[in-house]
Amino acid sequence: MTLRRILRYTNRYKKLLIFSLAGLIIAISIELILPLLFKTIIDDHLIGIEKPWYQVDDSIDDAVEFNGEYYAQKRNISQNNQEDYIAKDNEARIFLIKNKFYFINESVINGSKKIEGNKLVITDESKDIHIYDAYILNSKEVLNFYQPAVSPIIIIIGLNIVLNLIVMIVTYLYRLGFFQLGNNITYDVRKEAFEKIQKLHISYFDKIPAGKVVARVTNDTQTIIDLFSRIIIIFTSALIYFVGIYISLFILNFRLAAISLIILPIVLLWGKYYRRGAKKNNTIIRSENSEINAYLNQSIKGMEVIQSFNREDLCFDEFQYHNKRYLEYRNKMLFLNATLSGNMVRLLRRSIYAGILLYFGWGALGIQGVLEVGIIYAFIDYMNKLINPINQIFGNIEVFEQSLVSCDRVFYLLDQDEIMLYNDDVERFKGNIEFKHVNFAYESGNYVLKDINLSAKSGQTVALVGHTGSGKSSMMNIMLRFYDYKEGEIVIDGVDIRDYSKQAFRKHVGIVLQDPVLFTGTVASNISLNKDISDEVIENVLREIGANQFIDKFSKGIHEPVLDMGSNFSTGERQLISFARAMLYNPAVLVLDEATANIDTETEKLIQKALNVVKQNRTTFIIAHRLSTIKDADQIVVLDNGSIVEQGEHDELMIKKGKYYDMYQSQLHQL
Repeated sequence: MTLRRILRYTNRYKKLLIFSLAGLIIAISIELILPLLFKTIIDDHLIGIEKPWYQVDDSIDDAVEFNGEYYAQKRNISQNNQEDYIAKDNEARIFLIKNKFYFINESVINGSKKIEGNKLVITDESKDIHIYDAYILNSKEVLNFYQPAVSPIIIIIGLNIVLNLIVMIVTYLYRLGFFQLGNNITYDVRKEAFEKIQKLHISYFDKIPAGKVVARVTNDTQTIIDLFSRIIIIFTSALIYFVGIYISLFILNFRLAAISLIILPIVLLWGKYYRRGAKKNNTIIRSENSEINAYLNQSIKGMEVIQSFNREDLCFDEFQYHNKRYLEYRNKMLFLNATLSGNMVRLLRRSIYAGILLYFGWGALGIQGVLEVGIIYAFIDYMNKLINPINQIFGNIEVFEQSLVSCDRVFYLLDQDEIMLYNDDVERFKGNIEFKHVNFAYESGNYVLKDINLSAKSGQTVALVGHTGSGKSSMMNIMLRFYDYKEGEIVIDGVDIRDYSKQAFRKHVGIVLQDPVLFTGTVASNISLNKDISDEVIENVLREIGANQFIDKFSKGIHEPVLDMGSNFSTGERQLISFARAMLYNPAVLVLDEATANIDTETEKLIQKALNVVKQNRTTFIIAHRLSTIKDADQIVVLDNGSIVEQGEHDELMIKKGKYYDMYQSQLHQL
């Protein structure tokens, strides 16, 4: 299922896939032809000298002169002349016996041969003895008999060189094609994964550490390149080799080819067991690798806290738990490879060689018939070509399983529920917001907001206060639609906010977080978020909120580089940039999520001054930690354990001397 799904991505690159597969098939087909060429050289031309010769006249091309007579083999006699010369009583033979060539000027019966003096003695299957006159050929005479074979051998060797050059070129091209295919598909999957990340619900990131998400988009997608550049080539090659080699083997020797079919069930059963173990181990290996990435990401970001509280040893132990587990299963995979991969392939290879040699050895003894050295060579060469893909398959099953496990992890990400993206638009809201009997739970039944009723008029400033866990941020999460509520409703200008697409709704809602998020780039790109907005507009926004003073101190102004997460700026400066980002889009509703909690008093005064300007004609929600900053709010809403317990203006709530009064007095005593 996973493999089928990843292969669907090849539909976008059909031409490249067809080109690569065609090149692979051509290269393998040529490689399967090469053993037959060498068999032809050996059996037809080198050992072929022992095949029957016939006495002819000098009119026959490639005839060999010996002792004043002319001789030629059947393949050198034209079809028209064969009836005149091909006959038993016109036959002569040449045999290589104990490194010497002997000429016998008559037909010779098959059987066991030996030389006694100048006689050839042959014992046939019936144990009858036949004696022939034998003449020892000198080296010049031997070369003379080989002369007709020189030209064909040169042609075949030349053809072999040409075919090998073609294989080299075609192999280069198809491997390049598969690599390009893998790169393109990896690019597509990463692109799709990143697009998916931007559409995921915020709840997904609450559950999954950032390091795991990063590992899925980077490390796991990287294995797709291996899948196409190595695995598909190896597996496809093996399939083509199996089919082509067995066709060739059956042509050469039907009986031995049939016997060698026993390899197939052995390989299938062996591969099934090996793959099961590889899949189990690699699933845990990839999981632990992801855990290591996530823990490293978390530890590096929190290194100041780790060192400040002397937690180095504890963090090391936690890291080692995953590191040791990763090592344990890597060792299990190593043991599996050592026992069921290369060693088993070598055992299979030697068993096959022993079987071939035994089979042909019997043939040499006359049990199976006449021995042909070229067939032995071809069988061994074909078996090599058969065993090599098997060796590569088992050597890469681990990589194959790693790729499938990694693809599963990527597809798990891609299969998550996503936010539908729309390109619609709505008119700017007036900003009348009302919560009506809203109940909300992150987990079913565990309500963090209970029967919330709140009304905010256009242009009003509403402050939400309460102790940690009271529900302040949850109210903003559902109002900004990071999470959707199921009970009650929130309406803006009389329309349920769920009736709008999230994109259209958020175009008119701005937010400034307690922990400002900056991206690598410049001050200007962080404010405009890389939209086509002029420097003049950005500078006006900064001037409006009073942030132009700190920008002016940089030599490059708004084009000052911003490092990773804004590490080269103070918390207050990062917050001002974040504030300017929200103001630039002129939102109808502005949410300040404890935006002044982590900044110095001077910067807080700048933001307070800017707020008095920008909150005009804009509904503003402030999640406040410092109660002194929200005294002028039109409404102060006090939350406790997910419910609204008090609501009103500052003076009104102080007179009541309730929850808000106690919180305010507590902060005054802390100053």
